[in-house]
Amino acid sequence: MSTIVIDLPPEIYKRLEEQARRLGQAPEVLSRALLEAALQSSETAQPKNAREVLEAAGRIRPLSATLRSTIIPDVSLAEVRAILTHAAGPSLSDIIQAQRGGKR
Repeated sequence: MSTIVIDLPPEIYKRLEEQARRLGQAPEVLSRALLEAALQSSETAQPKNAREVLEAAGRIRPLSATLRSTIIPDVSLAEVRAILTHAAGPSLSDIIQAQRGGKR
C-alpha cells in the first residue's frame, strides 16, 4: 500500500478528527474512506456529452418547461436538415452578413 502526506489546515483536521471520533474510526481510516468515495464519485459523475459538460461548467442551462414542450419527439437530425434545406428565405449566415453590412 502506498503512503501520501497531506498538509491540512488546523480547522479541517479538527473537523476530520471530530467526524472520525463520532464514527469510531481513526482519522487515517476515515481519510482513506473519504478519498476513495470522492474518487469513485468523480469517476461515475463524468459528463457524457457536450451538453453535460457545458451545464457542469455553467455555460448553459437546462431547457425550460415551455421550450421542452415544443420539442417534437422522434424527429431525426436528417429530417430536421431536410426541412431546413427546403425552408424559404435566406440562410442565417446571409442574414448576419446583411446586418453587418456585408464583407469588408
